[in-house]
Amino acid sequence: MPASWAGRHSAVTQPVVVAPMLSYPDGVAVGPHSTVYVIDTDNATVLKVNAAGTISSLASTGLTYPTGIAVDSSGTVYVADAGAHSLKKISTQGEVSVLVADAFTYPAGVAVATDGTVYVADAGSDAAAGVVKKISPSGRVSTLARGFNKPSGVAVAADGTVYVADTDNNSIKKISPDGSVALVATEGLNKPHGVAVDAAGTLYLTDTYNNSVRKILPAGTAVPLAQHLAYPSGIAVDGAGIVYVTDTGHAALKKISPEGAISTLADSTTATVASMNLGKN
Repeated sequence: MPASWAGRHSAVTQPVVVAPMLSYPDGVAVGPHSTVYVIDTDNATVLKVNAAGTISSLASTGLTYPTGIAVDSSGTVYVADAGAHSLKKISTQGEVSVLVADAFTYPAGVAVATDGTVYVADAGSDAAAGVVKKISPSGRVSTLARGFNKPSGVAVAADGTVYVADTDNNSIKKISPDGSVALVATEGLNKPHGVAVDAAGTLYLTDTYNNSVRKILPAGTAVPLAQHLAYPSGIAVDGAGIVYVTDTGHAALKKISPEGAISTLADSTTATVASMNLGKN
């Protein structure tokens, strides 16, 4: 299996040849204009992938060991930088800044609500030490819920419900706005890593050690969506119901249709000439 899931600042832009681009893809998010954003953890980069599968770099400096990613409606990117124990923000021009520092142990997943509230799954350092924190639009950090065992993924629904991949408890849980926690799914799960929710309330998750993607309908029925992946980790869903998965063991970004058909959008052999952000503090 792949390696365990365990600051410079962009200043200059110049053309470079990038190949290959994907090494250890983890978090994934869908932004405006259906642009897909991918964390390449081992290369400490944030990549953009268009509908044709062309990869370019949004940020290649300023990150230490990024894991989770989210994008708001304006195209601002939020990154859980586990190696720096911080939450970072990347502008549409690729400028990296620290949004919250020294408030996390191992931030693994991140999600952003329509009102600008950001949620972070902090895996912590020990069993049952995982927490979900929220950052208000004004920057106030608070703990929404605690007691998780190495949570790695988080998603927020339109009604404010927060979903968490409670990875080492092999379960998916949900947190109401008042902080109460309830079990959503656990049977048959083996190290779920990523979680996403669509506008209708359908939940999608990467069942990582089962090498599959599942979906949970609003009524609670869990069904397999796609199988035969290799340690899938990050997951996102767009407005058309297309699911994007980082197939980490294959160093690839996969696309899954609503019917479950899998195709490769980008992988480790993809090469392109792109504008990569370079520079030092």
